[in-house]
Amino acid sequence: MDKKKKKIKRAPKDHGFLDPSAADDDLKAGTNVEIPLWLAESLHARRPPLVSVELPKIYKDSYREILNADACTVDMHKLSQYFYEFGCYIAKHDIKGEVTSTLINTFRQRFRMLLSASVSTDSVGAIQPLSVSERLQAAEAASMERALAGWLQRGDSVLTTANMVANHRKRKRAEMEML
Repeated sequence: MDKKKKKIKRAPKDHGFLDPSAADDDLKAGTNVEIPLWLAESLHARRPPLVSVELPKIYKDSYREILNADACTVDMHKLSQYFYEFGCYIAKHDIKGEVTSTLINTFRQRFRMLLSASVSTDSVGAIQPLSVSERLQAAEAASMERALAGWLQRGDSVLTTANMVANHRKRKRAEMEML
């Protein structure tokens, strides 16, 4: 599970267990600790907040530049398996709003790769650079592609022009001939 890095604002009592390297039972103010998202959000929601939020490194400027340059070369499976899902949760802690734009731009760039993965004959699961959600989308698209191909090959339902469309074309042609 992805974790958020938090900086402890004030020293909470008996929270030394959150930092495995801490010798005391209490955390010192300014200590950086990686904790799960659900715990980080509950500690941040308290009044006054016990922690301040730091974005994980995969959503910071250095990775954002890499993703904006060419997101298709990034191995999302290694970077973060739940990049989009976790990014949606993290985005509310991003004051500048850059995480949301990064998520959208990354998906836009990777969409063609995702589309080609879904229609290729190779197994979608064998494509390493996709995140979990991208793999699920590609697998669903491949399933729909196979279903469409099967339906077209069966040929039991021939597509024909609807009467309304045919009549509309005839009316338009008649109107044009009158002019």
